[in-house]
Amino acid sequence: MPSDYFELMLRTLHLTAEERELILEKRKKQCICDMCPTYKACVLKQKGTEAAAGGGPAEGESEWKLEGECAFCTVGGSSCIDEEIECLCSTCPLSREMGLRYSFYCTRGSETQQKIRDVIGVG
Repeated sequence: MPSDYFELMLRTLHLTAEERELILEKRKKQCICDMCPTYKACVLKQKGTEAAAGGGPAEGESEWKLEGECAFCTVGGSSCIDEEIECLCSTCPLSREMGLRYSFYCTRGSETQQKIRDVIGVG
């Protein structure tokens, strides 16, 4: 395993689309984003809208989830989350496994995006 996440991401440039999709699906299964208070606040906001329209959690789910919204450390920011409440990124098994160092991926972007901003000195 590379010692640096950015180095790992550079290696993925040589993967096929199918290989990248398999990696992303594996990461989504390890992800704990849906347990995070910041994520849950957005879900509650969306839940209110869906509940008012007569909707509810998907069949077999006990809570609402944001469609396609997880593994932010890999895919970048959320299209729904706009407020930072509390971050669980450092406690995520995925984060520890990959040796990630940033946080609030849902609002600040993926590990790679945050690292690039640090390297070039942009906010």
